[in-house]
Amino acid sequence: MIRNNRQKQKNNAILKDKNREIRLQKEEIEKTMDQKQMLLSELQHRVKNNLQYVISILEIQKESASHSNIDDLIRSNQNRIHSIALLHKKLNVSESVNEVDLKRYITDLSELVKDSYDIKEKNISLFITCEIEILSITKALPLGLIIVELVSNSMKHAFKNQTKGIINIEITQEKNSKKNCLHYIDNGVGFDFKNVQTNGLGVEIMKGLIDQLNGTVETHLKKGFELKMCF
Repeated sequence: MIRNNRQKQKNNAILKDKNREIRLQKEEIEKTMDQKQMLLSELQHRVKNNLQYVISILEIQKESASHSNIDDLIRSNQNRIHSIALLHKKLNVSESVNEVDLKRYITDLSELVKDSYDIKEKNISLFITCEIEILSITKALPLGLIIVELVSNSMKHAFKNQTKGIINIEITQEKNSKKNCLHYIDNGVGFDFKNVQTNGLGVEIMKGLIDQLNGTVETHLKKGFELKMCF
């Protein structure tokens, strides 16, 4: 009888431990589901805002569209949309909807834009250095769109009279100010970044995006085009 009672108590203790373990697992699953739902809602909100940005650009371009430049407008807007879609793809495979692996994002995005122009008769080399591992989506999105405009401009205009070209993109962080800096260089013909009338909508878009980042800009026209933007 005593032995049976001891065995019963032992079995009850084991059952109690199992029940506690199951309860904790259930609570953890419910917590994870709540987090995923919150992340999904946040991601949907980001998508809505970013698509609204593209719609705004399309509305502006509608006024100046013509048959002669329609192909270029379509490709430019495809690359802008790809920039946003790629960012959300990176977020979907990460644990956060607020931060992105910046080096992978910038590398994939720059290659995508470069390849979209498919200039087979020219040898254009793209070099990317990124010292910043993680960046918030609120900064990564405008930064990515700025790079889309810069690479697009280089591919369309910088190397018209050259068979070879170089695009160099560096993203670093200043030691003293801790500001993030984009340093963009191509060895093409160069252009006057400050002259909006000459350079058109792409430069206007870039300036608006730089303002979003509260960024400061320096440009040089010695050999090709050089831009440094810190934010």
